[in-house]
Amino acid sequence: MLNNSPTSILSTLAPAVPGIAEAMTGLTVLDAYLADPAAAASQAGPEWIKLTPRGKFTARDGRVFDVDPELLAARFVQDGVDLPIDIDHATVKKAMFGEAAPAVGWVSKLEARADGLYGKVEWLADGLKVLAARTHRYISPTLKHDENGKAFWLHSAALVAAPAASMAAVASADLSTLKEPTMLKAIAAALGLSEDASEASCLSTVNSLKARIDPAVHQAALDQVKTLSADLDARNKADHQTKVDTLLDDALKAKKIVPAQRDQYAALCATTEGLAQVTALFGTMTATLGASGLDEKKTGGDLATLSAEDREVMKMLGQTEEEYRKANGLAAA
Repeated sequence: MLNNSPTSILSTLAPAVPGIAEAMTGLTVLDAYLADPAAAASQAGPEWIKLTPRGKFTARDGRVFDVDPELLAARFVQDGVDLPIDIDHATVKKAMFGEAAPAVGWVSKLEARADGLYGKVEWLADGLKVLAARTHRYISPTLKHDENGKAFWLHSAALVAAPAASMAAVASADLSTLKEPTMLKAIAAALGLSEDASEASCLSTVNSLKARIDPAVHQAALDQVKTLSADLDARNKADHQTKVDTLLDDALKAKKIVPAQRDQYAALCATTEGLAQVTALFGTMTATLGASGLDEKKTGGDLATLSAEDREVMKMLGQTEEEYRKANGLAAA
Protein backbone atom coordinates (compact mmCIF):
# COMPACT_ATOMS: atom_id res chain seq x y z
CA MET A 1 0.00 0.00 0.00
CA LEU A 2 1.02 3.60 -0.45
CA ASN A 3 2.13 5.32 2.76
CA ASN A 4 2.45 9.03 3.52
CA SER A 5 6.19 9.27 2.88
CA PRO A 6 7.45 11.46 0.02
CA THR A 7 8.55 8.35 -1.94
CA SER A 8 5.80 5.97 -3.05
CA ILE A 9 6.21 2.57 -1.31
CA LEU A 10 4.66 -0.27 -3.32
CA SER A 11 4.03 -3.82 -2.15
CA THR A 12 5.99 -6.10 -4.50
CA LEU A 13 5.50 -9.82 -4.96
CA ALA A 14 8.59 -12.01 -5.37
CA PRO A 15 8.75 -14.47 -8.31
CA ALA A 16 7.74 -18.08 -7.65
CA VAL A 17 11.45 -18.95 -7.46
CA PRO A 18 13.42 -16.12 -5.79
CA GLY A 19 15.52 -14.24 -8.32
CA ILE A 20 14.49 -16.43 -11.26
CA ALA A 21 13.19 -13.57 -13.40
CA GLU A 22 16.32 -11.49 -12.97
CA ALA A 23 18.67 -14.44 -13.26
CA MET A 24 17.16 -15.69 -16.48
CA THR A 25 16.17 -12.51 -18.24
CA GLY A 26 17.47 -9.52 -16.34
CA LEU A 27 13.87 -8.33 -15.98
CA THR A 28 12.42 -7.09 -12.72
CA VAL A 29 8.85 -8.13 -12.02
CA LEU A 30 6.98 -5.27 -10.42
CA ASP A 31 3.36 -6.02 -9.49
CA ALA A 32 1.44 -2.74 -9.66
CA TYR A 33 -2.28 -2.02 -9.71
CA LEU A 34 -4.10 -0.76 -12.76
CA ALA A 35 -5.26 2.83 -12.17
CA ASP A 36 -7.10 4.38 -15.06
CA PRO A 37 -10.39 5.79 -13.70
CA ALA A 38 -11.16 7.44 -17.03
CA ALA A 39 -11.40 4.08 -18.84
CA ALA A 40 -14.98 2.85 -18.71
CA ALA A 41 -15.12 -0.88 -18.14
CA SER A 42 -17.30 -2.67 -20.69
CA GLN A 43 -17.55 -6.01 -22.42
CA ALA A 44 -14.54 -4.92 -24.48
CA GLY A 45 -12.49 -4.29 -21.32
CA PRO A 46 -10.82 -1.01 -20.30
CA GLU A 47 -9.12 0.58 -23.30
CA TRP A 48 -6.40 2.44 -21.35
CA ILE A 49 -4.68 1.09 -18.24
CA LYS A 50 -1.95 2.48 -16.01
CA LEU A 51 1.18 0.32 -16.30
CA THR A 52 3.72 2.11 -14.06
CA PRO A 53 3.84 5.11 -11.74
CA ARG A 54 6.12 8.05 -12.54
CA GLY A 55 9.43 8.67 -10.78
CA LYS A 56 11.24 6.82 -8.00
CA PHE A 57 9.63 4.28 -5.67
CA THR A 58 10.87 1.53 -3.38
CA ALA A 59 9.64 -2.07 -3.50
CA ARG A 60 8.92 -4.08 -0.36
CA ASP A 61 12.19 -5.97 -0.70
CA GLY A 62 14.13 -2.70 -0.72
CA ARG A 63 14.79 -2.38 -4.44
CA VAL A 64 14.52 1.17 -5.74
CA PHE A 65 13.02 1.81 -9.18
CA ASP A 66 12.98 4.97 -11.23
CA VAL A 67 10.49 5.20 -14.10
CA ASP A 68 10.61 7.84 -16.82
CA PRO A 69 7.36 7.31 -18.80
CA GLU A 70 8.62 9.36 -21.75
CA LEU A 71 11.73 7.17 -22.04
CA LEU A 72 9.73 3.93 -22.04
CA ALA A 73 7.19 5.30 -24.53
CA ALA A 74 9.99 6.38 -26.89
CA ARG A 75 11.61 2.91 -26.66
CA PHE A 76 8.25 1.32 -27.52
CA VAL A 77 7.91 3.49 -30.64
CA GLN A 78 11.48 2.70 -31.65
CA ASP A 79 10.93 -1.07 -31.28
CA GLY A 80 7.63 -1.01 -33.17
CA VAL A 81 6.43 -4.20 -31.41
CA ASP A 82 3.17 -4.57 -29.47
CA LEU A 83 3.68 -5.75 -25.87
CA PRO A 84 1.92 -8.88 -24.55
CA ILE A 85 -0.28 -9.00 -21.49
CA ASP A 86 -0.23 -12.47 -19.91
CA ILE A 87 -1.31 -14.13 -16.66
CA ASP A 88 1.07 -14.02 -13.66
CA HIS A 89 4.08 -13.08 -15.84
CA ALA A 90 3.98 -16.33 -17.77
CA THR A 91 5.98 -14.73 -20.58
CA VAL A 92 8.92 -14.33 -18.17
CA LYS A 93 8.51 -17.35 -15.88
CA LYS A 94 7.06 -20.18 -17.99
CA ALA A 95 8.35 -19.41 -21.46
CA MET A 96 11.93 -19.76 -20.21
CA PHE A 97 11.21 -23.44 -19.58
CA GLY A 98 9.38 -24.04 -22.84
CA GLU A 99 5.94 -23.94 -21.25
CA ALA A 100 2.97 -22.24 -22.91
CA ALA A 101 2.68 -18.53 -22.13
CA PRO A 102 -0.14 -17.20 -24.32
CA ALA A 103 -1.04 -13.53 -24.34
CA VAL A 104 -4.50 -12.49 -23.16
CA GLY A 105 -4.15 -8.97 -24.56
CA TRP A 106 -1.80 -6.68 -26.46
CA VAL A 107 -0.54 -3.20 -25.63
CA SER A 108 -0.64 -1.38 -28.96
CA LYS A 109 0.28 2.11 -27.74
CA LEU A 110 2.08 3.71 -24.80
CA GLU A 111 1.38 7.22 -23.53
CA ALA A 112 3.33 9.21 -20.92
CA ARG A 113 1.03 11.11 -18.58
CA ALA A 114 1.51 13.26 -15.50
CA ASP A 115 1.13 10.36 -13.03
CA GLY A 116 2.79 7.54 -14.98
CA LEU A 117 2.89 5.34 -18.07
CA TYR A 118 -0.39 4.24 -19.67
CA GLY A 119 -1.02 1.58 -22.28
CA LYS A 120 -3.80 1.16 -24.83
CA VAL A 121 -4.90 -2.48 -24.69
CA GLU A 122 -6.56 -4.74 -27.23
CA TRP A 123 -8.06 -7.49 -25.06
CA LEU A 124 -8.38 -11.08 -26.31
CA ALA A 125 -11.26 -13.38 -25.35
CA ASP A 126 -9.23 -15.13 -22.62
CA GLY A 127 -8.30 -11.80 -21.10
CA LEU A 128 -11.94 -10.72 -20.95
CA LYS A 129 -12.86 -14.00 -19.23
CA VAL A 130 -10.23 -13.44 -16.53
CA LEU A 131 -11.38 -9.86 -15.96
CA ALA A 132 -15.02 -10.95 -15.76
CA ALA A 133 -14.15 -13.71 -13.27
CA ARG A 134 -12.14 -11.20 -11.20
CA THR A 135 -9.49 -13.82 -10.33
CA HIS A 136 -6.72 -11.50 -11.52
CA ARG A 137 -7.87 -7.92 -11.10
CA TYR A 138 -4.59 -6.02 -11.23
CA ILE A 139 -1.93 -5.13 -13.79
CA SER A 140 1.81 -5.68 -13.32
CA PRO A 141 4.62 -4.50 -15.62
CA THR A 142 7.84 -6.39 -16.34
CA LEU A 143 10.70 -3.89 -16.52
CA LYS A 144 14.35 -3.99 -17.59
CA HIS A 145 16.49 -1.62 -15.49
CA ASP A 146 20.11 -0.63 -14.90
CA GLU A 147 22.11 -1.04 -11.69
CA ASN A 148 20.59 2.15 -10.28
CA GLY A 149 17.04 0.94 -10.79
CA LYS A 150 16.45 3.19 -13.80
CA ALA A 151 13.92 1.45 -16.05
CA PHE A 152 14.76 1.62 -19.74
CA TRP A 153 12.52 -1.05 -21.28
CA LEU A 154 9.01 -2.31 -20.70
CA HIS A 155 9.11 -5.99 -21.70
CA SER A 156 5.50 -7.02 -21.02
CA ALA A 157 2.70 -6.80 -18.47
CA ALA A 158 0.58 -9.31 -16.59
CA LEU A 159 -2.76 -9.68 -14.90
CA VAL A 160 -2.07 -10.64 -11.29
CA ALA A 161 -4.10 -11.41 -8.18
CA ALA A 162 -2.36 -9.18 -5.62
CA PRO A 163 -2.21 -5.37 -5.81
CA ALA A 164 0.95 -3.41 -5.14
CA ALA A 165 -0.69 -0.07 -4.45
CA SER A 166 -4.05 1.23 -3.36
CA MET A 167 -5.51 2.10 -6.78
CA ALA A 168 -8.46 1.03 -8.88
CA ALA A 169 -8.63 -2.55 -10.16
CA VAL A 170 -8.77 -3.57 -13.81
CA ALA A 171 -11.80 -5.80 -13.33
CA SER A 172 -15.03 -4.43 -11.92
CA ALA A 173 -17.81 -6.39 -10.26
CA ASP A 174 -19.74 -6.34 -13.54
CA LEU A 175 -17.88 -5.62 -16.78
CA SER A 176 -21.08 -4.79 -18.64
CA THR A 177 -22.63 -2.33 -16.17
CA LEU A 178 -19.81 -0.28 -14.57
CA LYS A 179 -20.15 3.42 -15.46
CA GLU A 180 -17.67 6.22 -15.01
CA PRO A 181 -19.31 8.87 -12.78
CA THR A 182 -16.75 11.65 -13.33
CA MET A 183 -18.33 13.02 -16.51
CA LEU A 184 -21.86 12.85 -15.06
CA LYS A 185 -20.71 14.84 -12.03
CA ALA A 186 -19.19 17.50 -14.28
CA ILE A 187 -22.38 17.75 -16.34
CA ALA A 188 -24.49 18.03 -13.19
CA ALA A 189 -22.29 20.82 -11.86
CA ALA A 190 -22.49 22.70 -15.18
CA LEU A 191 -26.30 22.49 -15.02
CA GLY A 192 -26.33 23.86 -11.49
CA LEU A 193 -27.31 20.53 -9.93
CA SER A 194 -25.68 18.67 -7.05
CA GLU A 195 -22.85 16.26 -7.88
CA ASP A 196 -24.97 13.26 -6.92
CA ALA A 197 -27.76 14.21 -9.36
CA SER A 198 -28.95 11.27 -11.42
CA GLU A 199 -28.68 10.93 -15.17
CA ALA A 200 -32.46 11.38 -15.42
CA SER A 201 -32.27 14.68 -13.52
CA CYS A 202 -29.53 15.95 -15.85
CA LEU A 203 -31.53 15.04 -18.95
CA SER A 204 -34.66 16.66 -17.51
CA THR A 205 -32.77 19.90 -16.86
CA VAL A 206 -31.30 19.89 -20.38
CA ASN A 207 -34.76 19.42 -21.90
CA SER A 208 -36.12 22.27 -19.78
CA LEU A 209 -33.39 24.59 -21.03
CA LYS A 210 -34.16 23.63 -24.64
CA ALA A 211 -37.85 24.35 -24.10
CA ARG A 212 -37.11 27.90 -22.92
CA ILE A 213 -35.74 28.91 -26.32
CA ASP A 214 -38.50 29.62 -28.84
CA PRO A 215 -37.15 28.86 -32.35
CA ALA A 216 -39.27 31.68 -33.81
CA VAL A 217 -37.83 34.19 -31.35
CA HIS A 218 -34.32 32.95 -32.06
CA GLN A 219 -34.81 33.35 -35.84
CA ALA A 220 -36.31 36.80 -35.38
CA ALA A 221 -33.25 37.86 -33.40
CA LEU A 222 -30.96 36.58 -36.16
CA ASP A 223 -32.96 38.45 -38.83
CA GLN A 224 -32.78 41.66 -36.80
CA VAL A 225 -29.01 41.34 -36.50
CA LYS A 226 -28.72 40.89 -40.28
CA THR A 227 -30.92 43.96 -40.91
CA LEU A 228 -28.97 46.13 -38.51
CA SER A 229 -25.71 44.96 -40.05
CA ALA A 230 -26.93 45.81 -43.58
CA ASP A 231 -28.13 49.24 -42.42
CA LEU A 232 -24.78 49.95 -40.82
CA ASP A 233 -22.89 48.92 -43.97
CA ALA A 234 -25.10 51.17 -46.12
CA ARG A 235 -24.62 54.09 -43.73
CA ASN A 236 -20.85 53.65 -43.71
CA LYS A 237 -20.78 53.46 -47.51
CA ALA A 238 -22.82 56.65 -47.87
CA ASP A 239 -20.62 58.46 -45.35
CA HIS A 240 -17.49 57.36 -47.23
CA GLN A 241 -18.88 58.55 -50.57
CA THR A 242 -19.73 61.95 -49.07
CA LYS A 243 -16.13 62.34 -47.91
CA VAL A 244 -14.80 61.38 -51.36
CA ASP A 245 -17.10 63.82 -53.17
CA THR A 246 -16.18 66.65 -50.82
CA LEU A 247 -12.44 65.98 -51.22
CA LEU A 248 -12.57 65.89 -55.04
CA ASP A 249 -14.86 68.93 -55.31
CA ASP A 250 -12.51 70.96 -53.14
CA ALA A 251 -9.51 69.78 -55.21
CA LEU A 252 -11.26 70.90 -58.43
CA LYS A 253 -12.10 74.30 -56.99
CA ALA A 254 -8.49 74.76 -55.88
CA LYS A 255 -7.34 73.65 -59.35
CA LYS A 256 -5.26 70.85 -57.84
CA ILE A 257 -6.83 68.47 -60.38
CA VAL A 258 -8.75 68.89 -63.63
CA PRO A 259 -12.19 67.40 -64.37
CA ALA A 260 -10.67 64.70 -66.57
CA GLN A 261 -8.85 63.32 -63.51
CA ARG A 262 -11.85 63.12 -61.18
CA ASP A 263 -12.92 59.54 -62.02
CA GLN A 264 -9.36 58.29 -61.64
CA TYR A 265 -8.99 59.84 -58.21
CA ALA A 266 -12.46 58.59 -57.24
CA ALA A 267 -11.30 55.02 -58.00
CA LEU A 268 -8.25 55.53 -55.79
CA CYS A 269 -10.53 56.68 -52.96
CA ALA A 270 -12.71 53.54 -53.08
CA THR A 271 -11.28 52.27 -49.78
CA THR A 272 -10.71 54.04 -46.47
CA GLU A 273 -6.96 53.60 -46.91
CA GLY A 274 -7.07 54.96 -50.46
CA LEU A 275 -9.06 57.99 -49.33
CA ALA A 276 -6.46 58.72 -46.66
CA GLN A 277 -3.61 58.48 -49.21
CA VAL A 278 -5.29 60.81 -51.73
CA THR A 279 -6.11 63.28 -48.95
CA ALA A 280 -2.45 63.30 -47.90
CA LEU A 281 -1.35 63.80 -51.53
CA PHE A 282 -3.68 66.77 -52.04
CA GLY A 283 -2.26 68.28 -48.89
CA THR A 284 1.18 68.47 -50.50
CA MET A 285 -0.04 70.04 -53.73
CA THR A 286 -0.16 73.79 -54.37
CA ALA A 287 -3.48 75.58 -54.52
CA THR A 288 -3.32 76.13 -58.29
CA LEU A 289 -2.17 74.25 -61.42
CA GLY A 290 -1.05 77.44 -63.13
CA ALA A 291 2.61 76.61 -62.82
CA SER A 292 2.10 73.34 -64.66
CA GLY A 293 0.55 75.00 -67.71
CA LEU A 294 -2.83 73.27 -67.31
CA ASP A 295 -4.73 76.59 -67.26
CA GLU A 296 -3.28 77.65 -70.58
CA LYS A 297 -2.71 74.61 -72.77
CA LYS A 298 0.17 74.80 -75.17
CA THR A 299 -0.55 74.05 -78.79
CA GLY A 300 1.46 73.49 -81.92
CA GLY A 301 5.13 73.15 -81.26
CA ASP A 302 4.97 74.54 -77.73
CA LEU A 303 5.69 71.82 -75.15
CA ALA A 304 4.39 72.31 -71.62
CA THR A 305 6.89 71.38 -68.92
CA LEU A 306 5.52 69.07 -66.22
CA SER A 307 6.09 70.15 -62.65
CA ALA A 308 7.09 67.90 -59.76
CA GLU A 309 3.47 67.96 -58.61
CA ASP A 310 2.34 66.78 -62.06
CA ARG A 311 4.74 63.89 -61.90
CA GLU A 312 3.53 62.96 -58.38
CA VAL A 313 -0.02 62.89 -59.71
CA MET A 314 1.13 60.72 -62.62
CA LYS A 315 2.69 58.26 -60.17
CA MET A 316 -0.42 58.21 -58.00
CA LEU A 317 -2.65 57.53 -61.01
CA GLY A 318 -0.27 54.99 -62.49
CA GLN A 319 -0.06 56.89 -65.79
CA THR A 320 2.76 57.32 -68.22
CA GLU A 321 3.77 60.89 -69.21
CA GLU A 322 2.10 60.42 -72.59
CA GLU A 323 -1.16 59.31 -70.95
CA TYR A 324 -1.04 62.18 -68.49
CA ARG A 325 -0.44 64.79 -71.21
CA LYS A 326 -3.27 63.36 -73.30
CA ALA A 327 -5.71 63.34 -70.40
CA ASN A 328 -4.91 66.99 -69.59
CA GLY A 329 -4.81 68.36 -73.16
CA LEU A 330 -1.06 68.92 -73.18
CA ALA A 331 1.16 68.55 -76.23
CA ALA A 332 2.82 65.16 -76.53
CA ALA A 333 6.49 65.00 -75.61
